[in-house]
Amino acid sequence: MRTEQFVMSPAYQDLTGQINAEALASLVHLKAIDLSKNQLHGSIPLTLGNLRSLTRLALSGNFLNGSIPPSLGNLLSLLVMDLGFNELIGQLPPELGRLSSLRYLGLSSNNLSGELPGNYANFTSKLQWFSVAGNRLTGQIPRFIANWTELYYLSLSGNDFEGELPLELLFNMSNLQYLFVSDVRSSGFPFPKYANMTEIEYLVIRNCSISGEIPPYIGNWSWLTYLDLSFNSLTGGIPDSMKKLNLTKMFLTGNMLSGTVPPWLPHKIEDKADLSYNDFEISRDGPKKGEGKLNIQPNRNSIRDLKNKCRGKPKYNSLYINCGGGETVVDGKVFEADSTTSNYYKAPTENWAYSCSGDFGSETYDSSDYIKNVECGDCDSAGTQLYNSSRLCPLSLTYYGFCLFKGNYTVKLYFAETVYQSDKDYSNLGKRVFDVYIQGKRELKDFNIKEKASGTNKTWTENFTAFVGDDHLLNIHFFWASKGSSSFSIAPAALSLNGPLVAGISVTANFKVGGKKLSPSQIAGITAGSVFAPLLLLAFMWKMGWLRKSELDEITIEVQGKSFTLKQIIDATRNFNLKMEIGRGRFGIVYKADLPNEIKLAVKKISPQSKQQGKDELQREIFNLKSLHHENLVQLLDGYSIKDLHLLVYDYMHKGSLHHALFEPNSSTKLDWKARFDICLGIAKGLKYLHEEKRFKIVHGNIKPSNIMLDNSLTAKLSDFGLATLCDEEDPFMAIKAKGSRVYMAPEYSMGKAITVKADVYSFGVVLLEIVSGKVSADYTPNQEAEFLLDKAGVLYDKGRILDLVDKKLASSYDRKQALTVLLLAMKCVNLSPTLRPKMSEVVSVLVGEKRIDEISEADTSSANIGGLCGACSMVLEI
Repeated sequence: MRTEQFVMSPAYQDLTGQINAEALASLVHLKAIDLSKNQLHGSIPLTLGNLRSLTRLALSGNFLNGSIPPSLGNLLSLLVMDLGFNELIGQLPPELGRLSSLRYLGLSSNNLSGELPGNYANFTSKLQWFSVAGNRLTGQIPRFIANWTELYYLSLSGNDFEGELPLELLFNMSNLQYLFVSDVRSSGFPFPKYANMTEIEYLVIRNCSISGEIPPYIGNWSWLTYLDLSFNSLTGGIPDSMKKLNLTKMFLTGNMLSGTVPPWLPHKIEDKADLSYNDFEISRDGPKKGEGKLNIQPNRNSIRDLKNKCRGKPKYNSLYINCGGGETVVDGKVFEADSTTSNYYKAPTENWAYSCSGDFGSETYDSSDYIKNVECGDCDSAGTQLYNSSRLCPLSLTYYGFCLFKGNYTVKLYFAETVYQSDKDYSNLGKRVFDVYIQGKRELKDFNIKEKASGTNKTWTENFTAFVGDDHLLNIHFFWASKGSSSFSIAPAALSLNGPLVAGISVTANFKVGGKKLSPSQIAGITAGSVFAPLLLLAFMWKMGWLRKSELDEITIEVQGKSFTLKQIIDATRNFNLKMEIGRGRFGIVYKADLPNEIKLAVKKISPQSKQQGKDELQREIFNLKSLHHENLVQLLDGYSIKDLHLLVYDYMHKGSLHHALFEPNSSTKLDWKARFDICLGIAKGLKYLHEEKRFKIVHGNIKPSNIMLDNSLTAKLSDFGLATLCDEEDPFMAIKAKGSRVYMAPEYSMGKAITVKADVYSFGVVLLEIVSGKVSADYTPNQEAEFLLDKAGVLYDKGRILDLVDKKLASSYDRKQALTVLLLAMKCVNLSPTLRPKMSEVVSVLVGEKRIDEISEADTSSANIGGLCGACSMVLEI
């Protein structure tokens, strides 16, 4: 007699232990299994794949581990598979692509890796719900998703996807109601010109490097109630068409939007609109800043204004904050109170501030949950008062320390997972994962307090060394990249309390401060001249007649134990005398400031012919560039924009440029093979930092040997980064009149195509060829046809003789394997197609020996695909 089909549904029963594989194996007519939201451990039994009658398999909200069994691909009748909120690992099994009847696939909040299998395209039009948020999936988001035409819920947030989003396809999925995408690494792309997503209700595209303006067609999506486009690179204003919407919440945080906040906006937002970290202004008849539903603070200038209150005169060598709690004393140190629940707070003493942005994605929780007061059971008695309260922020939490003395500091961060700990509300299932940046550098990636401390209610501390520079500013940034537990899910509400959680901050100087100045030994260890920036500002004010001569003689500064007056510093530039010129380019002229005691600075005077931005925008861009710190970048110390005078102040590079060392016959700098290889690696690391290690990807736009500087140890340092943006250059290709410079520019410049970081990769490839060969990329001889290094490289590559390019001056004193690697990398970098050029992180991995060159790219590097061949160079140079 046939056994009746039945359903097993012991959900929410606090079941523990493992799933009994033997007991289930005999239930071949079982139609549904729902064991969700229990306390189950162990792996998913392989034998579940034998239950061919299953139409529903729900195992979410447990502690299941191991990989997803490929045998689940045998459940051809399955309509619902929910394995989310577990601890599953490994790659997604391609066998699931056989489940052509599937309506619901939930895999969010696990530790799954790898790419989405190509045969998942077989889900076709029946799939309605697809969520893989909060995993570690890689690769590009596949275009076949657009073929799931009945899909109404799509969540891809919080993975390691990269490349351009197929928005032109996703935005034309007419049945889509919920779309969540975040933290996709990309060189930038705009919204599509057209869209047909009229059913959309929740739209989150966050931290994906989207550029351009907000498209007006969003205002036609009448069902839209929740909009999050934060942490992108959007410009322009808020389209008037959006006043037709009735939004519950809107987040445009961390873009480059500007203009006046539309007066209709507060009336069209039911709950909250966060416009902070932009350049918005409030009209006189509009709501007050930060009042009610509307938050525009801090804007992109607020922190700079607070920083400037120091006036170059530091006051503090320490900072102690009890995040989320009142004033307390720990180990004899007074930790200041930090107990407000606002999005933005400045301490009364103006020595620190914090900003918090984001949304918990739940109607249950709001800004009152920014502070969590929970008894910390296992905390150390000496510091218990720190851990009993913590500051919680849904997305981005930044602490700023102002007016700190210049030098190295130890930053100690205090953590305890006191929120995701309860069995009653299932919050113990929660995984809090976030990143920590200090001074713009990511120090912790995918940091999980519970894992580090081996449980909840247990303390954990992390120590870092941070350097505070001329701006006397310390930046500690916590950012949730949507990993771990995800918002906007059908999980228990308690699991939406994700985001950074920190209990305390301690900042102490690694040097002694006596009286009002640093000790001479400490000062001597700091980069020469890097404290001159505030004085230069005053110097320009004097030049414009804003300061009296007596004031110039009174103002002094100490560098390496020596004092200089402002007048001495002005005299050191000789008022930008031509004899002090050490370089020039399309953005201006660089002068040497030759100060006593062999202290030197490089001062770039931006050309008055450059199309300059507004003063505030220029200062903001300078502020952004100053935040860039890397061994392979020339450090920008400061910059000023006063009337028609625009200056950038850099560290001085004693060995000059790579161009001078390679090509100038009078150069005393000799580059052996080791030096050349190290320079190649240094350039690659600098570009990797600009392209991939900052939230806003930076296209250098002018990579060539004259913009690569060498210090005393021949370390390569990129200069002129960010200047194309600073000077608002509309057409860099036409702006470059020198034919020799155009050789370094990628073909897409001359074709009017979008410029991405891959244009820098092309230029890098040309420079690699020059470094190895010792020859200029374009050799012009009067009355003769120009010779192009790219053409020669292509011919030799096709003949299998690429090593013939190696500089004859090196004779046999070079590493043939390294030289071949560098030359083959160069050929990949100069591919005509930007998408086929490698990423700089891939280039670095090859140069340091972590990967083979055949593991990073399958691009065709035949001569037909190399940017310099077939007369391309001569054609381009004649434009």
